[in-house]
Amino acid sequence: MEKGILEYMVLGEGKTPLVLEVGIGGSFYNWWPFVQELRKDFTIVMYHRAGYGKSKVSSNQRDIKNIAEELDSLLIHLAIKEKFVLVGHSFGGLCVQQYAKMFPEKLKAVVLIDSTSFQFKRLYDLDLPVMYSYISLEKMIESNLQSSLKTREELELDFQDTLQGAQQILPEEQFDRFVDFITSPDLFKTIAEEFQNWDKDSEIIKAAGEFPEIPLVVIARDEKVSALPFIEFGIPEEEAYLHEKIWRELQIELSQMNSQGKLVLAHDSDHEIHKDRPEVIVECLQKYK
Repeated sequence: MEKGILEYMVLGEGKTPLVLEVGIGGSFYNWWPFVQELRKDFTIVMYHRAGYGKSKVSSNQRDIKNIAEELDSLLIHLAIKEKFVLVGHSFGGLCVQQYAKMFPEKLKAVVLIDSTSFQFKRLYDLDLPVMYSYISLEKMIESNLQSSLKTREELELDFQDTLQGAQQILPEEQFDRFVDFITSPDLFKTIAEEFQNWDKDSEIIKAAGEFPEIPLVVIARDEKVSALPFIEFGIPEEEAYLHEKIWRELQIELSQMNSQGKLVLAHDSDHEIHKDRPEVIVECLQKYK
């Protein structure tokens, strides 16, 4: 599972490699139930970015260009020579967009699952005072930096509910590793650094040129469903629905990055489509196996 700098897991017996880039703060353990559905059709490569899990903390800045180069080094190490399907969720989707621009000749297809847009600043330019009093970029950076100062025992208490949910779906060995993952102060320091580079990331990806002409699928969440948790948290309805309207517009724009792009709506799903509507993703992937 672990060689060199980055921690990884390879499973499955399909001819076509499928490489997964998880969202910010995410782990490949969160995808464990989902990938079981793909084991017969793909050889699946899951990994943890530098600073996540057992992957060593890197001295390189946590921007999407360095992340793409580090992923490519891992795939070279794994001797993956066939064209592969690259899947990215949330911030992982932004990393995937950058990888596709840097190494298009290596890709069979790109699948973006409710991906962060390189135009994400449009969200933060919206007049959403209540929402951003809780989840502004600055707040998320500050929150993760505070978590990075805690002990493993304190983090285990903070994430008690997350761990209880994980225990229900993970084999014992994987669960023990997930406990190590979620209670690492280095993880939260790395998450904060990834957030801190978002403005830079936007400029990097725009400077990298046009998205290549390769098969592209963009899977977007259900905007009505995803507005509900915000509203239940106390965010005014007009703010929640405006945020989700613009998020959907950004997903549409991602699907128009090249002439092969296709938008797929995951009805009845929030951001974690691999948990809410896994069959939508599986169906999209079948044509590339």
